[in-house]
Amino acid sequence: MAIALGLVMATVLVHQTGGTRYAYPYLLLLPIIFAGAVFKVPGGLIAAAAAGLALGPWMPLDVTIGTMQTTEDWLVRMGMYAVIGGFSGALSTMLFAYQQEALIKERRDPVSGLIAPMVAERLRPGRDTRETIGFEPAFAVVIAFEGLETVLRMMGLEASNRAIFQFAHVLTEAIGDRALVTRIHGSTFGILLPPGRRNFSLIAERMKKSMPDAIEIDNCSIILMLRVGIGRIDESDRFYGQPFRKPLAALHLARFRGHRVARYNRSIDRQAQENLSLIGEFSEALQQERLSVHFQPKVDMATGHVFAAEALVRWWSDTRGFVPPGRFIPLIEHTTLIDPMTRFVAEQSVRMSAEWRAGGLNIDVALNICPSLLRSRDFLSFLEQLPGRYGVPASTIEIEITETALMDDIVAMRRTLERLCAHGFLIAIDDYGTGYASLKYLKELPVNWVKLDQSFVRDLPGNEASCEISAATAAMCKRLNYKVIAEGVETSDSLEFLRAQGFDAVQGYHHAKPMPPEEFLDWASGNLAAMENPRPAVPA
Repeated sequence: MAIALGLVMATVLVHQTGGTRYAYPYLLLLPIIFAGAVFKVPGGLIAAAAAGLALGPWMPLDVTIGTMQTTEDWLVRMGMYAVIGGFSGALSTMLFAYQQEALIKERRDPVSGLIAPMVAERLRPGRDTRETIGFEPAFAVVIAFEGLETVLRMMGLEASNRAIFQFAHVLTEAIGDRALVTRIHGSTFGILLPPGRRNFSLIAERMKKSMPDAIEIDNCSIILMLRVGIGRIDESDRFYGQPFRKPLAALHLARFRGHRVARYNRSIDRQAQENLSLIGEFSEALQQERLSVHFQPKVDMATGHVFAAEALVRWWSDTRGFVPPGRFIPLIEHTTLIDPMTRFVAEQSVRMSAEWRAGGLNIDVALNICPSLLRSRDFLSFLEQLPGRYGVPASTIEIEITETALMDDIVAMRRTLERLCAHGFLIAIDDYGTGYASLKYLKELPVNWVKLDQSFVRDLPGNEASCEISAATAAMCKRLNYKVIAEGVETSDSLEFLRAQGFDAVQGYHHAKPMPPEEFLDWASGNLAAMENPRPAVPA
């Protein structure tokens, strides 16, 4: 309608201004170009023909004296209009094709082939959403395909991308056409589900039945280790384009607690705010050196004397009082604060060890080191320089690393431990029994101590399974020429059981709780043989 009106108005204007000799017939180019842009080549040609005829045989050359155009004049003009209209239409077609191609790329994730997350996040309640995915989403699920970092590290980016593509395929096959599936980032996928608990239960059941245990990449079986977050979508989530915020928060909680599945509730947001506040307060406490280091003795089973002490960070907050380490350390480990905190504990511990030794009390110190720090060249250099700075042998410092962290990247960790051993440090595997270490891997590592986790010690000798694990651990360490220590010893019965199994040392409340340096010094000084270097011989 607008194009036709533009042609009519331009034609009238040409006639009223004296004809084609005096007016500007090029005014009709505007509706012709517009027609080509909107209706492509056919529209441009039709508009060109209409404009050419409008200014053709019936339009005077000079209205005043009635002179008419020659046939050649208006045909040439129509030809010019046709060329311009066709060119406008062709250009519009090319631009439209380019735009569609860009839109397709935007709507599709290039790695997984799934709909891009930005498309899902733009969905708004109402007709547009129903036309896009066929339903108003009511639930959102986030699935993390864990362990893909190992594939990337060992097999490269191409293999990792193939694993993502294959997982996306099996995921969509398992779900069918009852939901929208997208890749949020990395190996984390999102699913938007229609209303109704029945739909939710049906899809969950189909996933259980249809999802394979592993996928094959380059003749290598990749186990599907999945972690899931679930959340209900409300109007604000849809309006603000955040359909996956709640399940992502639930997924984070599942990781933090070591669970496979977590469902969102309002307490998660409150907990997240509390965690952020706690991290902020801890940062201030660290900067102002309001942290302290306590020491828990390690006792030689043969002599009953202390030979080492584990350094443990403690925090008293002005507003919260005593904050348990289990409350703040797991949070700090996922921030950059873990580096300065660990350096603070290491500096304080080695300095205290040097002071004790200067007073004749020869006691080693054990430092818990986060695995991410052992991947840092800067932090390793800090550790290597630490003994010389305080004038103590590196062999009086134990580096404790958890079994789970050790197995996360056994090849890289072995190189790191070998480097530390070359400088004289002692290596201890902490929390043994909670991870996946086996004789095959353990025997290849430069380990001095194996520390049985307290979860297997506290219920000794009453728990049969714990008794078997403890006995097997002691026997294994003897065969591998490792020293073995049990943590969490709280009763004399458990102490005697461990002694019978051949444990070299123990640590726990049965002997002493973690103590401030001054209190620990008094306690250790009372242990007379501690002055005589009662440390058990550690294999080289």
